[in-house]
Amino acid sequence: MDRLAKVFTQQDELIAPVGAYQNEYEAIKALHSLPGEKRQHFQELTLKLLDDLEQPHVTESCAERSRLWREQGNLLFRSSSKDLGSDADAERVLGACRLYTKAVLAAEDAEIELCLAFANRGMALQEYGYYQEAYDDCANALDCGYPTKLQHKVIFRQAHCAWKLKRIEQLAEHIVCLEKLELNESFRQQLEDLKRSLELLQSQSSNDKSFNDQEKTGPIHEIVTESGSRGRYMIAKEAIPQGKIIFREQATCFVPLEQRLICQQCAASLLCAPIPCPQCRQRVVYCSRECRERHKPIHRFECAAYRKDLLKMVGVSHLALRMVLSYMPSMLPKLQECPDSSEMWATITTLAKGADKENEPTPQYLQSLRMISHLDKAPQAELVYHMLCANLLQLYLKDYTNFFDQFQAMTAPIEDWHLILAALILRSAGQLLVNGHVGDALLPVDLEASEFGLLQPEMWLKPRHLKLGQMHNLSQTEPLTAINLPYLSLCNHACAPSIRTKFDGCTAVCQSAVELEAGEEIFNCYTMDYKRSMIRQRSQPLQQVYKFDCSCEKCTRTDPDQDYLKFHRYRCENPNCLQEFVPKPLPHQTNLNWWMHPPDATVASVCCPVCKETQAFSWYNDFLCLIDCCGEVKARRALYKAFDGLDKWLLEHHILKGKLAEMIIEACFAEMDEGCVLDDVDYENLMRIIGTQLEGTAAHSGGTSMEYLSQMTYLWDLWALSKCKRSDQQQQEMRGKLEYLACEQREIFENYYNDFIKQK
Repeated sequence: MDRLAKVFTQQDELIAPVGAYQNEYEAIKALHSLPGEKRQHFQELTLKLLDDLEQPHVTESCAERSRLWREQGNLLFRSSSKDLGSDADAERVLGACRLYTKAVLAAEDAEIELCLAFANRGMALQEYGYYQEAYDDCANALDCGYPTKLQHKVIFRQAHCAWKLKRIEQLAEHIVCLEKLELNESFRQQLEDLKRSLELLQSQSSNDKSFNDQEKTGPIHEIVTESGSRGRYMIAKEAIPQGKIIFREQATCFVPLEQRLICQQCAASLLCAPIPCPQCRQRVVYCSRECRERHKPIHRFECAAYRKDLLKMVGVSHLALRMVLSYMPSMLPKLQECPDSSEMWATITTLAKGADKENEPTPQYLQSLRMISHLDKAPQAELVYHMLCANLLQLYLKDYTNFFDQFQAMTAPIEDWHLILAALILRSAGQLLVNGHVGDALLPVDLEASEFGLLQPEMWLKPRHLKLGQMHNLSQTEPLTAINLPYLSLCNHACAPSIRTKFDGCTAVCQSAVELEAGEEIFNCYTMDYKRSMIRQRSQPLQQVYKFDCSCEKCTRTDPDQDYLKFHRYRCENPNCLQEFVPKPLPHQTNLNWWMHPPDATVASVCCPVCKETQAFSWYNDFLCLIDCCGEVKARRALYKAFDGLDKWLLEHHILKGKLAEMIIEACFAEMDEGCVLDDVDYENLMRIIGTQLEGTAAHSGGTSMEYLSQMTYLWDLWALSKCKRSDQQQQEMRGKLEYLACEQREIFENYYNDFIKQK
């Protein structure tokens, strides 16, 4: 990042002040129109940066690291279950899968080691029960050049997995292939067994009826989009009950955030057999061969950039680049006859200003072109930064990929296509700044960026089935994707949103958060909502990023903070006062969460407005001391008593009470994970504290929020362990909340419910 900042600073000095902003095309044209020497120096700085980003790579070192991981996997996989104990057999196999995965990633382009790592992981995955992933790994091993004399073993594994998956055609193909090979008696017998399995599958298939239950994208309820003085917006055409799905939108474009490795095609976050691009320095993975194949049209132009670690430097411009790469095939027929860049930009502008056709779905590239942008209102420094990012990515495409080859036969000169591509990247970046979304998911707690959720042996009983008492370790909410959702972006902002958005991989599922009347506008919330923020706090990003002051119902009432303040009500500690009060924020304060500031930070004291006495909050420090000693029975008993005492000072669903409940729950469960044995008194108190926490979260964030679903995992563990009572109604109510989870996580929750809760 320092190198990028240094180069951009030097380039900024070469650029004349941008002046009045017209559009993205004119902004990029200004860069391309620099005087001769300046233009040359400007481009040389960019090209030198791209060259300097190339990182040293020694294939032999990759091969050695991969071999060491594979050998560790072999040792664990071959260790006898008698040595480890029968209960540890599944951990042995999954632990080997984890080590083989490290070997797969470490191999990079060392093909011999890569094929061996794939083959060994496929063997372990097959034994554990991940048959589809094992099948893919066998195919990967063969593709990478697995030794010919041993290939029959890999093909037998593929055939076995095809049988388990009931894939008749694939099983038949592998049998035909094996019949052509010279096999010993043992393998011949295995082949005969496979033939009998095939015959059985074929006889069963005639009685089976296949069906497609794939959910469709698009509107579920009747909604319409209209244009007005505030731009385009969305309204309900019919009455929509609370909690109903309004629409689904599958994104064409998203990028992973930070360094978390998720599938680049479908955004799957819980992986057991990631398939890496061998050229990308362990920065790109897929959940399957199918996803890898489907992503090739995009990745072939991003691979060198990942290798240079360029894309994480340019922020939102990475997603902008991916939008251009994804949508260019759809745009090209409209642009190919244009004689020059000016005519191309005029065509793009016409497309962007066009209206949606009634009763016809609008292609996502057109929806995206029509999203608003506020680059015209951006400060000069911000605008120049995005211009330079667009120029950098355009030069990268030109010098490190063959992307521009497709334009050689077009009417306009190739230089004009360079300009248009940079302008489109800049346009997309500007649109994403005010229209981009962030997708999240539940992941294992404290999972390292280089680890994978389904490969943690201590958590899993069998494929996608958690061990008893491990539900709470799948409770960390983490932002995973920056995602382009142009249809969802039609919703205007209100601090009390009409919808709740669930991210399911790269699909957004929008459900009604309230009852909607026919003709009522559907609102999304662009920042923290009115219960979780003061108007001073949420108005800042609305002004800085979205360039407007909110005029929603919650912000224009006499006391816009009244719902936030409900969660910050105290009783005065002064024994001569004991009045209920809400702290009065100082002019610079954007929140009242004094406990979240660092110990050395200057924080406004909380004073009772009635008696003017500063609150000491000694009970808070005492509480923290008890948390540190949570492993001791005596400290836990004192902790439960201290929590009950909070009701004296923290009123109703005070936000701090929820945070302290979270601390107790997490500390006690951490002790359980370390082997500490709790008694019935502990479980009774934990159940009560979890109930209090969930009530507060439901009031504060909603009973279907990610916060609520995350906290619910602790309750489910207590139910599974038979440590607390619950009614059938409670059980069904909690199970009903699973519809608000992504499919990956919902399957695991359903399995846990059926394994440990339903029959109890």
